[in-house]
Amino acid sequence: MINKIYKRITAKDFTFLINILLYLVAVIIALPLFFLLSPHLPNIALPLGQGIHLEHLLFSVLVVGLSIYVVIRLKHLVLIILGIGLISIIVSSSRGNYSFQDAFQDYVVSLYNLQNNPVAVPLMADDYEPFQDAYKVAEAVNLQGVEVRNYAVKIGTKYFSDFIDKHNRSLIQSFSIFKEINNNWVYVSDPVGEEYFAAASETISQQQIDGKFNGDCDDHAILMAACLKFVGAEVRLVRTTHHIYPELRVGTKDELDKAIFLIRHKLFISESKGKSVYYHVDQDGIIWLNFDYTGRAPGGKFLQEDIVGILEF
Repeated sequence: MINKIYKRITAKDFTFLINILLYLVAVIIALPLFFLLSPHLPNIALPLGQGIHLEHLLFSVLVVGLSIYVVIRLKHLVLIILGIGLISIIVSSSRGNYSFQDAFQDYVVSLYNLQNNPVAVPLMADDYEPFQDAYKVAEAVNLQGVEVRNYAVKIGTKYFSDFIDKHNRSLIQSFSIFKEINNNWVYVSDPVGEEYFAAASETISQQQIDGKFNGDCDDHAILMAACLKFVGAEVRLVRTTHHIYPELRVGTKDELDKAIFLIRHKLFISESKGKSVYYHVDQDGIIWLNFDYTGRAPGGKFLQEDIVGILEF
């Protein structure tokens, strides 16, 4: 008798746990759907407090309800897919690859970026004019300089070390370099009628006098490019009508989402608050993030000038 009751309770408990799991899956599915579709809803704000968005409340109930209905109706399929996914992550995690923490972080990043869409500048042209003074600029980057390498490593590890993992080391160190250079940059124009390209080593030596970097846009771009290269990042310089600025190679849309999450939610919270993140997509679909001195956070707004040349290293 007692054994039968125990089996009955165990079965009920098991069914209850399965239902809870299915409801959780439904919510996990509903959240990205809500963030993806909510910007297209009509504005029905109630005059209470700061304005309660009635359309958001009603839509969230609708999306969660529909998600629960679909998941319950397809529960056997959902459980099979969920089981396969869990086994895959367990195996991957045991091999030191993709873990449950990675999966959770990717989900959070996706949700965050659905709420904060970055600004993609339209696809850039396939062909540009030859980069003016390309030889002088490349020489000024001075990639072989020991002084530049030592300084790049120093400032690349100065900030954000707590956020480094095996997947983002170069990106985090690039952000550290951006912070150090841009927070201490003082714009100084070239002599009238002369285009002077300060070598990266020269700008570093000059910075040691008063703790500030001094120079114009090309001096900044040269220093940034040199330092980024020494921490394993890929960088290019973009020349516009009257300006030169560096761009960091981010790569794919997924990698951009992770970078934006770090910028807005972890590393440059106050600097990026209320601002869009700007990037270019080249003809091969590769994403390049703006690293200009005009922004206090990576991905600052581009100057409204036509691009006339690109220099890749």
